[in-house]
Amino acid sequence: MKSRNRLAIIASLLGAFGSATGQTTASADPIRFRGAYIGEPLSDFVGCDDTKGKSLKTDYKVHGKVCEDKPGAVYRWKTKVFLDSKEEGEAFLFENAKLFRITIHVANDDWDNVRYDLIQKLGEPQSKVPQVFQNGFGARWEYEQGFWVKGDTVAFAKIDVMTAGSGLIYSPLTGRASTRGIEVTITDAQHAKLPRTRPNSLD
Repeated sequence: MKSRNRLAIIASLLGAFGSATGQTTASADPIRFRGAYIGEPLSDFVGCDDTKGKSLKTDYKVHGKVCEDKPGAVYRWKTKVFLDSKEEGEAFLFENAKLFRITIHVANDDWDNVRYDLIQKLGEPQSKVPQVFQNGFGARWEYEQGFWVKGDTVAFAKIDVMTAGSGLIYSPLTGRASTRGIEVTITDAQHAKLPRTRPNSLD
């Protein structure tokens, strides 16, 4: 494996989560991603001295009327452009003044390191079937993705392949589909709408 520096990125990128109700998983501490966890209160991120709200995190912006208990986000995002565009940053999404989703972009395609970091936090993936793309000439490409569940924490990670309409956007460097990097989304079972959170259809 390459240097564990990516763990610092994902660990600081990917925060922790308990459930959206503020409960944690079996361990005493919630699982943190980018220093945050699912169910964390808005007050840890935004000062609501006025209804607009002000980010308590340096270099982060507030979007939406989060101080009025409406959906919104605290985010830091940038695009790096050099032949291929890459996205980097994270967004913390809130509902009813609680963090319910974390989205992280890693500005490279180093899937092995991101997968390793997720396994350290959440165990082996429940699923790792790759995304498959094919062009009109029969060329076929596979891009990694994975799905994790640990307690009430749900994560989905993938190489973010760029498309336009129904077609791929190709890299001038490799001839393969262009990618924005790796996207990781973390939420809880309720917001992921996993089957186990719904009433049993057989009862």
